[in-house]
Amino acid sequence: MIRLFHGSNMKIEVPDLIHSKPFKDFGKGFYLSPDKQQAWDMAFQKVNQTKEGKAEVTEFLFNEEKLTSDELRVLNFPDYREEWALFV
Repeated sequence: MIRLFHGSNMKIEVPDLIHSKPFKDFGKGFYLSPDKQQAWDMAFQKVNQTKEGKAEVTEFLFNEEKLTSDELRVLNFPDYREEWALFV
């Protein structure tokens, strides 16, 4: 299990895509980080942007075995390569 964090202007109990914006860096999605400080930075940015709520970081546990199952579509870029640059 890996611990991941999501920063927002509210506590998120269950991830959903309903509130996701379509033109984010990697498209519509629910963004998580293994870096708790990065999640806090995003939470404060969201509060400043929306002028609503308070900075919250929600912790999620993710079963890494799902990355190799057929349940998810996953792109893996182990380092900065041309494929990564073209995707971004």
